[in-house]
Amino acid sequence: MNKYRLRAIGMLIAITFASCGEWIYLIALNLKVYQQAEQAAIAVAMLYMIKPAAGLLMNSWAGSFIDRMDNRKLMIGLYLVRVMGIASMMLTDSLGQIYLLVFLVAAAASIFEPASLPYITGLIQKRHWQWFNSFRAIADGSGFVLGPAVAGILVGIGSVDMALLVNILLLLLAAGICLVLPSIKLPVEQESGQHWLTIWREDWKLVTAFSKKFAVLTLLLLLFSCITIMTAAVDSMEVAFASEAVGLTEATYGVLVSVAGAGFIIGSILLSMITRYFQAIQLLCYGAVAGAVGYIVFSFSYSFLSASVGVFLLSAALAFANAGYLTYMQEHIPEKQLGRMMSMYQTIESVLIIGMTAVLAGINAMTDVAIAVQIGCFIMLLLALLLFYFGKRSSLSS
Repeated sequence: MNKYRLRAIGMLIAITFASCGEWIYLIALNLKVYQQAEQAAIAVAMLYMIKPAAGLLMNSWAGSFIDRMDNRKLMIGLYLVRVMGIASMMLTDSLGQIYLLVFLVAAAASIFEPASLPYITGLIQKRHWQWFNSFRAIADGSGFVLGPAVAGILVGIGSVDMALLVNILLLLLAAGICLVLPSIKLPVEQESGQHWLTIWREDWKLVTAFSKKFAVLTLLLLLFSCITIMTAAVDSMEVAFASEAVGLTEATYGVLVSVAGAGFIIGSILLSMITRYFQAIQLLCYGAVAGAVGYIVFSFSYSFLSASVGVFLLSAALAFANAGYLTYMQEHIPEKQLGRMMSMYQTIESVLIIGMTAVLAGINAMTDVAIAVQIGCFIMLLLALLLFYFGKRSSLSS
């Protein structure tokens, strides 16, 4: 039991290191591109299209080998790919090469998430899934709070490259922890000599058949994916909204981001204290609705105080929703199919993120940023209410 607890704690520490490094990387990368592009904002905006584009390209087929590999070794390999990509960014001044390397890092990160969930599902005992996911929310929230702060300090006293170097060290530490954790091999049966295209096509048929057979499960997961899509689309306009509609300065916006981080941490701690009293579907539904309400409050804010209330509420609520979502998937999707299911759902998600970001940008161009954000938030609230309705029916019928 002590060895089991150490493994769970080790995995949480690895997640914390990776999450903190991700935020350091994001901020340092934005600054590096901004400097290389001679302070052209559009150059930074293009970075936010690379991640969903990489997810679209990779997730459509990555699940087919995620479920057929040793996930621990795959996770370590993906950490090292990201390390090499970030290290190469430090050695180049070419904006084109930086974009290519960003794509490489984003591609590795997009594969990592559907690879890590099956591994964690096998590593952690079933009765502890929801407990682990509640503490995982704290780990992610710690990165959300510490990452930007550490990045700001490193850039202030050193340089952007120093921040990228710290990110590399954190990724290596996370990979080192995974190296000492046990392998959780969940082999998928396949006929020898099958061509990869045949395997890929049959995997898509498997996902489609599973989705049709468990239509309510699929509906709930897709509704939450749509909510995630709307949060990504609204978040892409957050800086412009805070500046133009709320009238925040860069310094005040930084404080607002800190409030969001505090909300996520407090929500995660509260979740870890009360998680045993709720089912995964309840965490998912209540968190999604409360998060959408927080976005609505934010979208109608015209002062720092009301904006702070909105981002605090939405951040705290999303800690509940994300933990519920992960646990719900673990409870209802067989471990041997988790990589394929998650990967292929994320393919659809990537397409819709690109589309909705473009739609809201178009609305913004025709009206103003406040109206665009408000429309996005109302769509999010509608989706959350639908999720709550069908989730309630699902829990009553089970």
